[in-house]
Amino acid sequence: MSSVRDRAGGDLLVGAPVRIGERARPVAVELGRIQAVRLARHPLVLVALAWIGLGTVLGGDYGPRTMFSLVTDLPTFLLGPLVFFAANLLASRERRHGNEEWLDSMPAPAAHRTAAAQVAVLGPLVLVSALVAIGFAVSVATDQFIIRPTVLEMLSGLLPVLGGGLLGVMVARWLPWPGAAALVMVGLVALHVWLNDRHELFGALVEWAAWPANGDGSVWAGLAPGSRGWHVVYVLALCAMAAVGAYLGLARRKLPVLALGGAFTALAMLTGWAQLP
Repeated sequence: MSSVRDRAGGDLLVGAPVRIGERARPVAVELGRIQAVRLARHPLVLVALAWIGLGTVLGGDYGPRTMFSLVTDLPTFLLGPLVFFAANLLASRERRHGNEEWLDSMPAPAAHRTAAAQVAVLGPLVLVSALVAIGFAVSVATDQFIIRPTVLEMLSGLLPVLGGGLLGVMVARWLPWPGAAALVMVGLVALHVWLNDRHELFGALVEWAAWPANGDGSVWAGLAPGSRGWHVVYVLALCAMAAVGAYLGLARRKLPVLALGGAFTALAMLTGWAQLP
């Protein structure tokens, strides 16, 4: 039977016979696997990964504080925002190309395409996790750590990359207009700065945990107080909020989606408070 290759790189089989005994993968998983490669090769992602890679491999002269931050903080602040924009572009591609109605008639409706875009975020996450592992090994081998980062400390820098991508997909579904993603990012940065200056009142909404305290240059100044364990749960709850929120406009029954999103919001608030010193 004939086979047509679509623009995402997958095969749309026309009239293909059913293969007995072969388990078909879900459409969202198969499409997500293809798009994960596409997202991992996005220029924004590649530039950030190259920067992190050079920093972790060649950063031997940076000092212990910077080496600690390279494997804990840098993925969040460098790669996270870029994955947000790259995932937003991926999830809004059919709208920008004007073929939403055509795609809705195919076996992958909007809900499946949304799930595939969320799965695709794992592509950059896997790559940056490998770079962090390499950086950690290099720093241990060259004795660059005064305090060796824990798994939780490295996870707290990696998980916001996942959250940034999931938020980008959600914004593509909620605000499908040119420039909306940039406005959301500007608003998030401004809100974070405003809340951070008032953490005594709004501490549960601020990303706060045992980040390296500021010192002079690369001088190690110790760790700020806070719970890394609760911080990881807090970031996971934020990721879940974004993942569920992307389906609010697609679901026929809104109440279950709202209830699940509300549960994750409550979890984020509770764990956000629990992570504080």
